[in-house]
Amino acid sequence: RLPNTSNIAFPGVDGEAILILLDQAGICVSPGSACGSAARNPSPVLVAMGLSPELARCSIRFSFSRENTAPEIDAVVVELNRTLDRISTVLSNDGPVVVRRS
Repeated sequence: RLPNTSNIAFPGVDGEAILILLDQAGICVSPGSACGSAARNPSPVLVAMGLSPELARCSIRFSFSRENTAPEIDAVVVELNRTLDRISTVLSNDGPVVVRRS
């Protein structure tokens, strides 16, 4: 964690699924670290910090600036909760994959 950046892991939930649904809601987040944001593999930075590859894949990075307002952050929290409630499966090349434990 940095003053303007938080990496939060959601065990049992695919970070990419969270990213896609938040993006559709107009909220920009990133998987893992900034230096690996385009990679599908777990962030090597997060793994080097001690996260397992599985937990690193469940991670989302939130970055803020001084231009963000408290109501904007509240709206992100509301949408994040909605998103986590919506996630149950995603499609992969191998078919449906459970991304959130019941």
